[in-house]
Amino acid sequence: MADIKIPTSFNIDLEFESADIMKRFLAWLIDFAIRFFYYLVAYMTLSSFRIEMEGHVGIYFFLVLLPLLFYFPVAEIGMKGQTPGKKMLHLQVVSMTGNQPSVSQHLIRWIFRIIETPLYFFALVPVIIPAVSIVRTPYNQRLGDLVAGTIVISTKRKGSIEETIFRDLSHSDYKPQFPQIMKLSDRDMNKVKDLLDRALKAKDEDLAARVAMRVREVLHIETEMPNTHFLETVLNDYNYYTTKEH
Repeated sequence: MADIKIPTSFNIDLEFESADIMKRFLAWLIDFAIRFFYYLVAYMTLSSFRIEMEGHVGIYFFLVLLPLLFYFPVAEIGMKGQTPGKKMLHLQVVSMTGNQPSVSQHLIRWIFRIIETPLYFFALVPVIIPAVSIVRTPYNQRLGDLVAGTIVISTKRKGSIEETIFRDLSHSDYKPQFPQIMKLSDRDMNKVKDLLDRALKAKDEDLAARVAMRVREVLHIETEMPNTHFLETVLNDYNYYTTKEH
């Protein structure tokens, strides 16, 4: 496994753990089993209605081939970078910026999956070519990942803290403390929230401290608040001001 550091707009590196080839293979096997099971069910169902492939190519194309062919892009787009196999193995596709991949990135990965695996539906042959690429690249990327600018990471983390950073403050007596927070954009605040969530989930005090220090520097804020409490406060302040304005 390789540790991946991705710089953010706050000059703080996000650290990810790339998925090793064995986990990716097991995830692929699970997805292969799901597709194979679907193929058997679809084929047996059509056969039970005496709808044979010969003479009914169109029906088999739309009900059998297309779902198998589009399994990966549909699953990964709909499940935010995961397939059932990846979800079970705690894997996820992310862009090289650490964000969720765009639809075009998912489609590029899918197109190159077909290019890399001309024998797409046959046994274990499809994993050979991508496996070579995964082993030979520093971040365990197959060719489709390299072209699309994506990586597959491990999402398994220790600890669980509920994500309750944003709250509806419109009907409370909440008093904001840092009006200068409005100098930041929605994108900046979303990044702060993401970094704080990561720090809380991983119990990473160092990450929380770096984020808090960077926010204080950018906004010229002087406070003795604990790092996580400070970040929650600025997020709540931003939520308060944006809600008030609307």
